[in-house]
Amino acid sequence: MADIAAIRAGIKTRLATSSTFVQIAATMPDTVSPPCAVIDLQSVTFDQAFGNNLELLTFTITVIAQRFDPAANQTLLDGLVSGSGSVKALIGGDLTLDGSCATCQLSQMTDYGLIPVNETDYMGATFTLEVWA
Repeated sequence: MADIAAIRAGIKTRLATSSTFVQIAATMPDTVSPPCAVIDLQSVTFDQAFGNNLELLTFTITVIAQRFDPAANQTLLDGLVSGSGSVKALIGGDLTLDGSCATCQLSQMTDYGLIPVNETDYMGATFTLEVWA
């Protein structure tokens, strides 16, 4: 069985290599301090390789920015979607997430735009991370 806490910690460690985030949360906090990232487990698919307990865990990483300066925050989000400071590049720096998994892959970005968090709208984007452990 995969160690979900260790995988979350590995994701958090990779995201913390960026100076962009003020807050990185392993679960949705009561309040957010943008720019921030929130890590959430979405699903687990068991026995991926001939019943040998290889699991596919799907996480979402939601990045959240303020919306009071749309142009600046859209530029911030664009940098997290593409380029050397992107979430893909951050995760790609260690595909074993500190040794917590066999490998991982950032597979997509969705929901770019307004994201409601605790009854407040922010700008943001959601990334899907597939982890094999």
